[in-house]
Amino acid sequence: MRASSTIVASLAAIALLSSGCGRGPRPEPPPGAPGEHGAASKESHDVFANSVFGSVDVKETANMCAGRVQLAQGNATVNDACFTGDTNVVLCSDASSASAVQCAATNGKLVLAGNGSDQINYARVR
Repeated sequence: MRASSTIVASLAAIALLSSGCGRGPRPEPPPGAPGEHGAASKESHDVFANSVFGSVDVKETANMCAGRVQLAQGNATVNDACFTGDTNVVLCSDASSASAVQCAATNGKLVLAGNGSDQINYARVR
């Protein structure tokens, strides 16, 4: 009796482990123009995700323009070609204290103003 219970339990465990979530391997995306939805990517930054709560849509932005800079006498300038003009959307926050920070993108640089020698985090999001 004990041997048959062990066999049934083992077979049930094997069936449970081999069934997974009912999803097979992820198919390769169809070829298309770079930047199009479903376009094949040749970069090593491909991100895949699974969730027990439903489908997952992960978007990755290549060449993210972000960093941290320390103010000198309340001012700093970040020179980077990723800043292309005043239509850029840039998020800035003071990592040292709960203080206001002003940041403005222009062609080729980001100008920041804040308090003293605070550390400022910045990220261009569009």
